[in-house]
Amino acid sequence: MSNYAELPIGKIVADNLAAAEVFEQYGLDFCCHGHFTLQESCQKHDLDLPTLIKQLQELPQSGTTEHAPDYGTWPLDKLCRHIVETHHAFTKDILPKSSRHFDMVLRAHGATHPELEGLHKQFKTLRQELEAHLQKEELVLFPFIEAMQQARRQNLRRPESCFTVLSQPLDQMIDEHEEAGAILDSMHAKTEGFKAPADACNTYRLLFKELSDLEKDLHRHIALENHMLFPKATDMEKSMPRN
Repeated sequence: MSNYAELPIGKIVADNLAAAEVFEQYGLDFCCHGHFTLQESCQKHDLDLPTLIKQLQELPQSGTTEHAPDYGTWPLDKLCRHIVETHHAFTKDILPKSSRHFDMVLRAHGATHPELEGLHKQFKTLRQELEAHLQKEELVLFPFIEAMQQARRQNLRRPESCFTVLSQPLDQMIDEHEEAGAILDSMHAKTEGFKAPADACNTYRLLFKELSDLEKDLHRHIALENHMLFPKATDMEKSMPRN
């Protein structure tokens, strides 16, 4: 790929998830700010553009290994299933675990670390928003996209839906992505990157590792939806007859 400089960084990650590790090295937000091009992101953070391009070019390309699938070639129903089975499953598993650990850490360390109270409130809000968000995608949005892909295979018209155009639920999902990303960004900043304090017990350290893992997975999850699934679904809808 020769035009990295002009590509949105979220699209770069959606095309090749290995790029996420490069951007994380430099603190580039490819989640909520994934619409900025690589050149714009480098200018904003005073980074050397040729250095980042070189690192991206040296990454294994999508489709060359089993760990770097080429999502851009996948049909949308397969991509939806992958997101549910990989990213949704991870989020559903880690949220209740982290919630239990947060309760334990707050009881044990709340008196000496009063900042935990605010972090706990943010996490509770994040959990509520994410669980509701995943349910909307799995019960409404993804089934429609999968039905649309099936209709395309059979040269049928656009399936019926509870919304007039796909952009309506997609805009809501993107807004919710930004809200979740903003909460995690705030928690990241307050904890200096989920760095446990020196007196942290094992559960405290485990909790912060879980929050860091959640952040990393959610960034990749959102990049894949915002910059791969949603644009492709929008293009497919526009190309399908309605009558």
